[in-house]
Amino acid sequence: MTQISKRFLQKQVEGRILDLLWTSLSSISQKEKVALFLDDLLTPTEKIMIAKRLAIAFMLMKGYSYPTINSMLKVTDTTIWNVKTNLSYRGQGYKTAIEQIMSKEKWEKFWDDLDHFLTMTIPPRPGTNWKEVRRKQWEQRRKQIKPF
Repeated sequence: MTQISKRFLQKQVEGRILDLLWTSLSSISQKEKVALFLDDLLTPTEKIMIAKRLAIAFMLMKGYSYPTINSMLKVTDTTIWNVKTNLSYRGQGYKTAIEQIMSKEKWEKFWDDLDHFLTMTIPPRPGTNWKEVRRKQWEQRRKQIKPF
C-alpha cells in the first residue's frame, strides 16, 4: 500500500505542489510523453493500481457486472464497490475521462463501420476471387476487435 509521511505539509505548500502536478500532467499532450512522465513518477505497482481503478470505472460505466470485472481485472469486490461508490457520489474526474474515451471509441467505431460498409458494398475488380477477398477482409476485421 502506498504511504505518505506522517508529518503534515502546510496547506499552502500542499496546494502549490499539487498545482505543479496538475500543470505537469495537463501540459503533456502526447500519449508517449505521458507514459514516460508516469514511468518516472510512479512505481510499477502504483501504475497498475491506478490503471485498474480506471478500468473498473470504465467497465462499470459500460455496464459490466462485478463477477466479470473481478475475473478480467483480478480485483476484489471491495475495490469494485469503492470505485462504484466514488463514481456515484463524486467521480466527476472519472466520468470526464471515460466519456472522452467513449466518445473517441464511438467515432472510431463509426469510421470502422463506414469502412466495413464500403468494402462490403464495393465489389472487387473483375477476375478477382471474391471469396478470398471477403475472407481476408473478415480476418482483418477480427484483428481490429478490442476486448472491451
